Amino acid sequence: MNKPAITTLAPWFGSNRTLAENVGRALCHCRWVGVPFAGGMCELSHIIAPSVLVSDLHTHVLNLAAVVASPTLNPQLRERLDSLPFHPSVLAGAQERCRERESQQDAAWFGVGLTTNLADLDWAVDYFISAWMSRNGSAGTVAEFTAPQSVRWSVGGGDSVMRFRHATESLAEWSRIMRRCTFIRADVFAFLSRVTNEEGHGLYLDPPFPEVGDSYKFGFSEDDHRRLAEIANGFTRMTVVCRFYDHPLIRKLYPFKAWKWEEFEGRRSTNANDAPEVLLVREGLR
Repeated sequence: MNKPAITTLAPWFGSNRTLAENVGRALCHCRWVGVPFAGGMCELSHIIAPSVLVSDLHTHVLNLAAVVASPTLNPQLRERLDSLPFHPSVLAGAQERCRERESQQDAAWFGVGLTTNLADLDWAVDYFISAWMSRNGSAGTVAEFTAPQSVRWSVGGGDSVMRFRHATESLAEWSRIMRRCTFIRADVFAFLSRVTNEEGHGLYLDPPFPEVGDSYKFGFSEDDHRRLAEIANGFTRMTVVCRFYDHPLIRKLYPFKAWKWEEFEGRRSTNANDAPEVLLVREGLR
């Protein structure tokens, strides 16, 4: 399957874009994979399993995924985005409408699953603009609908308008990825309570990192981390892959004797922390 030229559906804060293939490699033998922290979804193009269940609390990105998956709405989404000028007024209007939706949305809207007949094209247009026209890495944070337009004042890093255009074009490839996944909106602990600890199953856990993860719209406390680790350590028959940076709390919760720690050469935390980023893997039965 061809991978999209733009490697994430939304430019998420702390995205795993450059190391996403390692997640897919660790889960390559699984027949079912659960992803309860969807975020920007960069890992999904690398997770090749017959059944992939994806969840998040971030309703905006879930609706975008639904529209991208739709064979009828995806072309309309690309056409509308491609016709837009890369302009601060376009961004400001989209952000305002997303803020309004957020204040009014029903938290249970995605509670029982997601099908394309629920997808909202106008909403997806607004969220894509908010994510891709604004400063890179604002998506998923408390500032995602107030962040300023991304403007380049030098040649380094590529032009922001071309980033937006390439992201729009890549939605054609992302459609194939989204269509093979099932999406729900659920709290991670509600999600994990339904997971079956079976051979051939896999989990990818990418919660907000300790401390630096406070920038996310949906935060994760130390108590949450402890609860998550207790559950993850209990899944002994299935493969579990966790992404963190090297932190004393993580070392305590995911001990070396039980988990394989993989540190990637030259890779520092995407959240601008001095600690190296690590992938923790515990393989289940095969």
